[in-house]
Amino acid sequence: MKRILILFWTFFWISSVVMGGGMAMLPILDREFVEKRGWMKPQEMLDVVAVMQSLPGLIIINMAVLIGYRVKGVRGALAAALGAVVTPFVLIAVLARCVALMSGHPMLEHVFLGIRAGTAALILMSLAKLAKSALVGPFAQTLAAASFVAAVVLEVDLTYVVLAGFAAGVALIVAQALRRSRK
Repeated sequence: MKRILILFWTFFWISSVVMGGGMAMLPILDREFVEKRGWMKPQEMLDVVAVMQSLPGLIIINMAVLIGYRVKGVRGALAAALGAVVTPFVLIAVLARCVALMSGHPMLEHVFLGIRAGTAALILMSLAKLAKSALVGPFAQTLAAASFVAAVVLEVDLTYVVLAGFAAGVALIVAQALRRSRK
């Protein structure tokens, strides 16, 4: 029961204070579930992030369900998802009304500028941490660079970038298996 409460309160707290979506909360989730509690290994967190990003839907909900399930099964998934949803639901309703009333006010524009800057820093921090554990070896580094160029420079649809990455991974596995079978 204690883990279920911790899952609820952790995701409740994260969804209450972290701006910028799922990628911005990764450092907090990693610190909470990998470093602080030891409920997940770094590689497991990386796997959860990979799965979470490939699923449709809100990132925080996907993350809550996947981590909650990993830690405490279906009840953990439900508790984490509920914790992740409560605050945004209430905040969105209140903020929508406030933004409608203050639309175009310079102070509001400055607040959003500050939030965007802080969010960008959190996302860059997550990217640096994930890159250290995910880009191990020349194949992964080359594939990441090619994916970045395809997505950002060539503006290839991300669906095709992910599918190409999947195909490249499968091709690597097949090539390695063929090399082993020849020995």
